[in-house]
Order: sequence, then structure tokens, then C-alpha cells
Amino acid sequence: MATPDKMIPHNVEAEEAVLGSLLIDPEALFRVSPFLKGEDFYIQKNAWIYEAILALHERREPIDFVTLCDELERRGQLEEVGGAAYITHLINAVPSAIHVEAYGHIVEQAAIRRRLISAASQIAQLAYQEAEDIDQTVDRAEQTLFNVSQRRITRDLAPIQEIIRRYYDRIEYLYAHQGEPLGVPTGFIDLDRLLGGLQRSDFILIAARPSVGKTSLCLSIARNAARHGQHVAIFSLEMSAEQIVQRLVAVETGIDAQRLRLGDLREEEWPLFVQATGKLADLPIFIDDTPSISALQLRTKARRLHAEHGLDLIVVDYLQLMTGDVRAENRVQEVSYISRSLKGLARELDLPVVAASQLSRAVEQRSDKRPVLADLRESGCLTGDTLVQLANGRRVPIGQLAEQGKPAWVMALNETTWKLEPIEARKAWRVGVKPVFRLRTQLGREVRATANHKFRTLSEWKRLDQLEPGEHIALPRSWEHLPTSMATMSKAEAALLGHLLGDGCTLPRHAVQYTTNKRELADIVVELATEVFGNAVSPRVERQRNWWQVFLSATAHLTHETRNPVAEWMDDLGVWGYRSHEKFVPARLFEQPPEIISQFLRHLWATDGNMGVFGRKKPRATVYYATGSQRLALDVQHLLLRLGIVARVSRVPQGNKGRDQWHVTITGKPDATAFVERIGVVGPKAARLQAIEEFFRHREHNTNRDVVPKMAWRSPVEPARQAIGMSARAMQAALGTHYCGTGLYKSNLSRARALRVGRIVQSDALVRLSQSDIYWDKVASIEPDGVEEVFDLEVPGHHNFVAGDIVLHNSLEQDADV
Repeated sequence: MATPDKMIPHNVEAEEAVLGSLLIDPEALFRVSPFLKGEDFYIQKNAWIYEAILALHERREPIDFVTLCDELERRGQLEEVGGAAYITHLINAVPSAIHVEAYGHIVEQAAIRRRLISAASQIAQLAYQEAEDIDQTVDRAEQTLFNVSQRRITRDLAPIQEIIRRYYDRIEYLYAHQGEPLGVPTGFIDLDRLLGGLQRSDFILIAARPSVGKTSLCLSIARNAARHGQHVAIFSLEMSAEQIVQRLVAVETGIDAQRLRLGDLREEEWPLFVQATGKLADLPIFIDDTPSISALQLRTKARRLHAEHGLDLIVVDYLQLMTGDVRAENRVQEVSYISRSLKGLARELDLPVVAASQLSRAVEQRSDKRPVLADLRESGCLTGDTLVQLANGRRVPIGQLAEQGKPAWVMALNETTWKLEPIEARKAWRVGVKPVFRLRTQLGREVRATANHKFRTLSEWKRLDQLEPGEHIALPRSWEHLPTSMATMSKAEAALLGHLLGDGCTLPRHAVQYTTNKRELADIVVELATEVFGNAVSPRVERQRNWWQVFLSATAHLTHETRNPVAEWMDDLGVWGYRSHEKFVPARLFEQPPEIISQFLRHLWATDGNMGVFGRKKPRATVYYATGSQRLALDVQHLLLRLGIVARVSRVPQGNKGRDQWHVTITGKPDATAFVERIGVVGPKAARLQAIEEFFRHREHNTNRDVVPKMAWRSPVEPARQAIGMSARAMQAALGTHYCGTGLYKSNLSRARALRVGRIVQSDALVRLSQSDIYWDKVASIEPDGVEEVFDLEVPGHHNFVAGDIVLHNSLEQDADV
């Protein structure tokens, strides 16, 4: 900010001297271009001329009076800079180009001073913004000042003979000190022998799966380095400073960390404790436990500490919990920025930086468990409309979770027990626009994801572009045990909603009405509307040919401020104003307990549902619901899962008759009988339930759908059989089957058979699979589905979640440069 008695720093003569020197000797550009930019010139016309010279140089064109005038003319700037006369003036302003570098540094220094003034002005303005959080204000102020200093950092080209000389001196020193760790010692003999200690300017990434000791290793390295006199800074984003000290004391004393946490020390342990704390207090260790520290904050604190005390090692625990300073398009870019920042800090302070990082699950699928760089990269992403299953029963689009920017409790698969459990997802975020594919299973469940998103097969997590039609992937088989809150809808409301979503007309500027060909259903709707809305509505039933129309009219006079109570109720639920092919189940219903959901489905089925025993030669008991809305069909399929019923959604073309229909179909003894017992139907169709019960009364359940995939024979069955010394013939005999060699392995296992086999070969893994919460469904199709904005979701712990009623891999994996 300029004051009245101070001029803004600049030097017109130096600017003109630089430009004149370049016109006299174009080779002089190599001496100033590494540090001088067009924006460093105070006079705008001089900046334009310098940028024009750079453009000529980039195009390998000569730099002289004629070409420069032509370039400026092409840019429309020649007249504005003063024409050819000003170019001539520049050539005459300096006798030679010998001092061009000195002129350039004068221009650069003036530009830096101007930036400092501008930064000071911005910092002053930030300080006046009292509404902003003070920590954010300080961070932005530091970043503003840091941006000025960052512009000065340049590294000139060096002749190879100079580099060779430095390299020779280093090799000579290493030769004289063979066997000694020349870097920062880690305290681990074998590691120091391999690395020669942690080398200066290196960025070392300690990557591993969760809960395998990354933090313990980092703290041990920090403690051992400090014991060798090295100054160490620990940035802990996961634990507090007290927790870090507690772990260091536990290592130093050998006292159990849990007992230290509770203060449960024995009398004889107190001297050890006092001695250990005294030793640790003397170590040159500095701890910062700022949560979610940004890369800029870490750099600023490290520089300050290095200037005050001198640093030899920086430890960061851990990388994923840091935040970037710049607005990145996605988390992957943000983590890459953080990695580059830490690498830059290591080079700037000339010391090693050690950072812990989580490793993807891909390493677990390989036999040698050796991590590779690919294990640090991102996994796939999902389209914003993908419905993530929350632990409270609701399903929320992942795009909405990203907008909210808050943690959420989701449902995930525990891969040890094969049970679905609630777990906290840290956050979701936008990734960017990418090509997506639509994966559909035989049950009709769908998800739209990028090619590298992973799905759970029996043996491993596989990318979408590695899956084949017919391959089994994991789906939730039931949501019966999903935690739910108290009912916020009455049974009458759920029943009325079922009728109106099925056969109701709920469009604006149209009477609220319900159409049916059964008088019994019309009377039911009248009773339900009266129970829900009381005297606020006046239902009436009219016969129109073969149809019964129920008009749900308001008793009050309707105005702009007074609406039909039925319309207002459905609008509050979010389902008012949709045509039949657009209808869906409101979010509130998914939060209801099973009895409310059952009531809704019971009355919905009375509209466009059907059931019975069909076919003469091969009779088959079938229950299905037909709708013109795919979204409604998928919602109904999900609600059936809440009651433990697996259904299939399929598209039924209608030819020239109109829009295609979507059928939600229930077959097989367990699911069909569950529908009869837990849901049923009201009205005339109720009589058909007895036919289904009678059909299954004397029939055994013989499924070819709800199975454990046949690859289970190879693992875990075969390893378990061999471990107990049982022959294949003995195993098959125990199963009660004729010996057929490996032919048995060509068939999938029913859950009942898998349980029997698991007990025979004493395989706990197979027993858990047979009793799992997973339905193994085949991939029906994978098709390209355009380009769309996609999102990521981070789920610590289980590293997976359920969305679209499919088990999907946790979307966050790391990117790092080392």
C-alpha cells in the first residue's frame, strides 16, 4: 500500500535497459528468462513487449526490431506501446547487453517489493474482517506472504562438471565412512544398513493397511533419531500430543499402554515411569497435534521450528488426514498436492520427511503381499444419483452427501464375519467428469460407476472393467436387521400412500382422485382418507363405466394460501406432482419400522400387483407388481429387502401399446411364502394368497439362485479339507453324495450345503459364508452410459459401503510421488 510520501517501487530505466539489451543481443534472454516474468514489469507496455519477445523465442523466430513490431502489431498492441518509435527508443537506451542480468534483478526486486506491499494490504484487509475465524485469517495471511516468497525460489542450470565435483566429494566421504548411517538413523539396524539412514531431502512414505503398526514405526523412528541427537518434529493428525507421549512412555518403560491410559501403575513401576519421562523430556522432540492441518500450515510451522531450533527429521501421521490449501477438483488431486508439498518441504529444508499413509486392499489379494505404487492410487467413482444406504434406513444420493460435507453412518460389509454393519463414513466429495458404465445384475439392481470402481466377488475385489457377465458379485440379501427409529407415519398414512402411488392422480391443477375397478378398494381409500385427514376432506365415489373414481376433495374453500390437505401432505413427502412413470417412494417411508413398510406394500399391491399359480404344464407360483416407473420398481424391491424378501426387477416391453413396464417379481418358496406371511394384500386379490400357500405346502425348496459361488470349492473348502487330512472321497461320502471326483466342484453350493460342507471340513470361513448377509448375484450386463460428474466416498475401517443395494469398494485410495 503506497503512502503519500512514498512512490510505488519501480525502475523505468532498468525496465527499458532490459528490453533494449534483449533487442541488441537476443542471446541475453537466456540470462534473465529463468527469473524474470512479464508480470514483473511495472509499466504495462514494457510487460507487453517482454511477453512478445518471449513469444518470438518460443516459436524459434529471430528477435529484432522488425519481428518485434510485427508481433506487437499482430497482438494489437503496437500503437498502445508507442509505435515503432518507442522500440527504437529502447534500442538506443542502452549501449550494450553486458549488464542485462543486473538490470533484470533490479526489475525483479522492485516487483517483489510491490508484491510485498500488495500482500501487506491484503493482510490488513483480512485483519479487518472480524466475522472470519481467526485461525483461517492467520492461515490466509501466511499463505499470502508465502506466495510472495515462493515466486523467488528458482534453481539455475548447473554445468555437469560442477555437479560431478560435488558428487565425487560425496562418494569420497561415503567411502571413508562405510558402515555408518550417514543420514538420520532410524534405530533399526537392518533398515539403516539398507538405507544408510534417512537421507536428506527425501520424502519417505510408510504405507500399509490400517492397524498394522504404521504409527508405532513412525514414533520409534522419531524416538531413536532423537536419542542420536537429531531434532525431530512430529505432526500428529490422528492422536493428541498426550497420546503420542503416552505411546512413547510405553515403549520406553515396557509398561502396557492400556494401563498407562488408565493410570493403573504398580508401585514398582513408578520409578521406571519417572525415569522414562525424564529421559523423554530431554529429547529434542517437538509435537504438533493440530487436526486436519493443511500443507501450508505444516510448512509454516516447520520453517519456523527449523529457524529457531534446527530440524533434522519431520514425521507426519498420517497423510490422508491432511488438507490441501488450493481448491482441487477432487480429493486425488488434493492428496497429490499434499504429497508434492511434503516433498518440496524436504528439499527446501534439506531433511527427510517421513509420512504414514494407508494402503489399498489390492495388496491383500496378492500372494506375496508386496505393495506396488498402484496400491496408492485412487479407485473408482460413482455418479451423483447413486443411493448410499444409511444406517437409519434412508438412502441418500452420494452427490447430496458431498454437498453436505459431513460424516454419515452407512452400512458396510464386515469381510471377516460377512455381516452388514453400520459404520461412519468420513466424507464424500466431487471427483470430476468421467466416462461411466451401467452395471446391471440378474436381480435388476443397477449402479453407474467408472471403469475402475471395484465390486466384491467371492475371492477378491474386482474392477468393473474386469468383470464379465455371469460372474457373481456381493449384494445385501436382507435389510431385516437394519436399525430404524420410531414410526413417524401411521398405518393409515402408509396404506393411503400405497393406493395413491399405485392408482392415484396427484398432479397439480387436477382433482386429487383414485381410480379402481373394484368397489371394495374404493371404499378402503375413502376410509383411509377419512382416518388420516378427518373432516378436512370430503371423499366421494363415482361410477364411470367399469371404473370407480374416488375424489378426495377438501372441505375448506381453496385459495392460494389454502391447499387440498391431501396435496399438501404428499407435497410434504416430496411425491406430489409426478406422472405415473416418474413416481417413487418418499424418503420418509424408508425410515419406518417393518410394520409400516408392510402396510404400505400390502395396499400398493392391491393396485397393480398380482399373484397366483401360473402355467399348466409347469405351474409356477409368482407374485409381482407392475409399474411404469423404474425408480418406483427399484424402491419397492428395496422395501421388500427390509422385510427379508429378495425380488427381481425386469423391464417388460409394451411394443406399440405405450411405455415399457417394470415388474417386481417374487418367486421361490422362501420369498413367496414370506410375502404371504409378512405382507399379503387387501381387497379381492387376497383370495389368491391361499393358492400360493397350497402350491408350496408339499414342495421342497430347490434354489439355483441363492447360492455360494462354486469357486468356494477351491477356497476355502480345499485348503480346509487338506488341513485336516480328509480325502475328497471321504468328504463327498460325508455329504451323502456319490463320488464324482472334481465334477462336484462345477456346481454352486446352496447355503444349506455350504453349511454342511463347512462343518465337515471344519472351515469357519465357509460356515460364515453360508450364514452371511450376502446374496451372490450374477452380473447381467455392463454397458457404456455416457460421461457424467462422479463422486468419491471415504469409509475408514471396512473400506466398503452399500449403494444401489450392491456392495461397493471404498472409493478413496491414495496418490503419492514416493
